[in-house]
Amino acid sequence: MTLRGNRGTAVRARTSPAHRIAVAPLDQAITAPAGHVAVVPGAEVPLLALDLPAGLRGQAREQVARRQLRDRLGTGGDHIEMRPFFAPGDDDRWTRALVADAGALAGWRARAVGGCRAVLPDYLSLPTAPGLWSLDVTDDAVRVRLGPEDGFSAEPALAEVMLAQAFDAAAKDILPQAVLLTGRDTPARAALEAFAQARGLRVVGTADQVEALGLARPQCFAHGETRFDLRADPRAARARLRSQLLPWRWPAVLLLLALVLWSGAQAMAIRTLEAETRALRAGTEALVRQHFLPRAPLLDMRVQVAQVLARRQAAADAARGRVSPLRFFAAAAQVMTDAGAMPEDLSLSPQDGLEVALRLPDFASSDRLVADLRAAGFGVEMVEARAAQGTVGVRAELRLRPAEEGLQ
Repeated sequence: MTLRGNRGTAVRARTSPAHRIAVAPLDQAITAPAGHVAVVPGAEVPLLALDLPAGLRGQAREQVARRQLRDRLGTGGDHIEMRPFFAPGDDDRWTRALVADAGALAGWRARAVGGCRAVLPDYLSLPTAPGLWSLDVTDDAVRVRLGPEDGFSAEPALAEVMLAQAFDAAAKDILPQAVLLTGRDTPARAALEAFAQARGLRVVGTADQVEALGLARPQCFAHGETRFDLRADPRAARARLRSQLLPWRWPAVLLLLALVLWSGAQAMAIRTLEAETRALRAGTEALVRQHFLPRAPLLDMRVQVAQVLARRQAAADAARGRVSPLRFFAAAAQVMTDAGAMPEDLSLSPQDGLEVALRLPDFASSDRLVADLRAAGFGVEMVEARAAQGTVGVRAELRLRPAEEGLQ
């Protein structure tokens, strides 16, 4: 079926071999079969690259993209519409968008006939595959697909400039492995073929030749292109979502109210506990002031009270004639040192007194030490005396008490 284009050029409705989807210009698609894709001039729907932060998702990502487009195009947001463009599975990481005038989009929606599958820019109808550039030449335009994720339409002279820019950008990443060049045999086509060959790119004319190079067979609409129907309004989908969520607003409000009440109750309980803690601390400080530290500053009550109790215990022991354990051991240690004894183990208990294990040169030395300790006023009990194992000398174990409690 041959249809007449906008500028008098013959445009043939074609069918994708892989998916059997007919393609026709929008203004001449009235006779196209059901399920066809209507195409509009790609120059009126450019696919623009955007610099978007990787962490943005959903509506926030679209808002940033719209601000960038307004800054780039110098026009108000009401005059342009944007469609995020992405490969399957990358709907949260898109960095390109289809951009068109809002008035033109409204006109295309009105002219689309029944049975139309989607309205797309003409360059998205070209067959493509990873690592392949597809170029289609008409009398007055060149449609270009730079792989599944990019493309444009332009006049021949401008198309060659844009291809040069795309080649320079691709040289920093991955160059295309081949160029599929189709369309009319015009000077523009010859110039594009020379352009590709001058840059070392292999030029082929059919999908079979692409496969012969070891590349995937180029296909039309095999990369989710029909999802980007220009008739659809992404904001309308969000409006439908809002309408679906609207019935849940009152349960959500009640849940939020319950959460606020629960939080308030928890806050009140915390304040009550804090008040009880303050009252308990004040009572404790009053008792400490009354019984232990009437004038000293309270820094660490537990340590300060323990120190006061220790001093009082020492004073009580002194009043009853008890000897301080430290003084008792210091006096005994002086006698042991004079006798040449070397202490190895010490233990102190209220029941047994001071138990000490000593190393002495011989048994006679242990007997002299016992006599010296008794002479110094200690009660001494020889628990054990035996030859030291693995070395020379004697190991003696003594139990010491003050003289009035010792065994004389």
